[in-house]
Amino acid sequence: MNQKLWIQIPNEIRQRNDKSILKSEFIKLKKNKARILYGYDHYILLAKKPDQPPCKYLKLDFETKFEIIRTPVQKKDEDDDSLGQIIGLNLMRESGQGELPTYKLQGNEKLIIQWREFFQSRINQWQFHQLFRVFKKIGKGNFASVYLVERIEDGVQMAIKAFCKQAAYAEENGKQAIVNELSIMRKLNHNHLMRMHEIYETNNSLYVGLELLQGGSLYDLIKEKVILSTKQIQQILVGILQGLCHMHQKEIMHRDLKLENILFKQSKKMDSVVVADFGLATSVNEPVYLYCRCGTPGYVAPEVINMKDMKGHYSSVCDIYSLGLVFYLLLTGKPPFPGKSYATVVKQNREANVDFSIKQLQNAPNTAIDLLRRMLEKDPQKRITSSQCLQHPFLQETNQLMLEDNQNDFIDEGEESDLCSRMNALNEESAKFDAFRRNQLINSPQSSPGVLATKQLKQQKIIDSQNSLQMNSPLFNGKTDSVDSIPNIGLHQTQQQTTFQASPMIKPSRFKQTIPQQIQQQENPLLKYTNKKE
Repeated sequence: MNQKLWIQIPNEIRQRNDKSILKSEFIKLKKNKARILYGYDHYILLAKKPDQPPCKYLKLDFETKFEIIRTPVQKKDEDDDSLGQIIGLNLMRESGQGELPTYKLQGNEKLIIQWREFFQSRINQWQFHQLFRVFKKIGKGNFASVYLVERIEDGVQMAIKAFCKQAAYAEENGKQAIVNELSIMRKLNHNHLMRMHEIYETNNSLYVGLELLQGGSLYDLIKEKVILSTKQIQQILVGILQGLCHMHQKEIMHRDLKLENILFKQSKKMDSVVVADFGLATSVNEPVYLYCRCGTPGYVAPEVINMKDMKGHYSSVCDIYSLGLVFYLLLTGKPPFPGKSYATVVKQNREANVDFSIKQLQNAPNTAIDLLRRMLEKDPQKRITSSQCLQHPFLQETNQLMLEDNQNDFIDEGEESDLCSRMNALNEESAKFDAFRRNQLINSPQSSPGVLATKQLKQQKIIDSQNSLQMNSPLFNGKTDSVDSIPNIGLHQTQQQTTFQASPMIKPSRFKQTIPQQIQQQENPLLKYTNKKE
């Protein structure tokens, strides 16, 4: 069985002569013999003796898993979720024939934790249920659900997105799409990109541990008719662009920037903005994109929505166009493609004719209009890049301030640097524009900008067959449309307001469900853990 896990070292690996990231000595369980593991970025090697060269190879990909071995714990009662001491490591690999070959190694706790950190950014961890306290279900999609959880070992709270593997993999390109998204997120590490903590797996499910964001989404703000100042718009743009710079430097493009995918770590803190949902993200240099013409109509770059050759390529500046459309909406209070039907929005998006002459832009700062035009340039070869956006006069000083603030973990409101105060005092254009926008939005009889269009797009699934957008990936279908905003868990919805409300603290306690336990377990096995305690 072990021979199915390890294979002979391929010649190309021998010839590369890479330097190992990690090297440790373990004891092979049962045989009680020493084994040496060498950890590399995409594989590990095994040696049977310290003085011998490695002889076996194991690829670190989606098929390879690891499991932490702990000592058994005598439970005091059914609510006792304490964990045993870490004593070993189990390596596993799917064989494609229903088998899961394993290789168990023993080591001290410090050593195992070191290898766990190495593996977490590369392969999935086997097990889930005994490692977490599940508080509450906070969202649901077609075959994915989101839960508020706490990791038992250290008390870290996160959002777990749980996928049913059978349903997800049954979708067209299902497994490929999921592997793509998770591998993309493993490459990203930035304050303004949603963080993925780790991935857990069982026989039936995938559990993706995501950063817990408590500030709601930009869609929520627009829906609630919150009036954003020019300074707040600048902070939102700069945060997103800083995250995009990190992605684009790694040759990764998001391809689905929109209001719903722009979230906040904290309410009332626009500089805590985070880009989320990488279900359609891809490497720019992939030979063939998994989904070539993709995204959400009303937010798609013209070179993407008009792509005819499904083997064609485009660049990461497609994200800048999408962000430009969001920028337009924030400045004007109106969607750039205001069609009243799905087909009309798609047509307007293809043509990419944005109206810069509307009265809502007449009082906007000249630097804002210049940046907007450069972001919404039809020709991607002429369009401004993410790094160039941050150096633009409209955003340059805000970018510098936020880079400084990030080092101090986001300073509180009222504690901005002298530079920020001077900038605000001198920015009379912005002050006049803010007053004009506030008056326009408060007195507008229309519903919240962008919300109506989004609802229409959600209700309709089909674009004409010749120029359809790919919106059927398993991760797109698995999106959790019914997610509660984290600040509103367990609260009734209030009337629309034009000011921010303080976010209630999430207490580390279990939320008791009112749904009968039998029904909960039929829907998802995780729910049985939510009513064990008050």
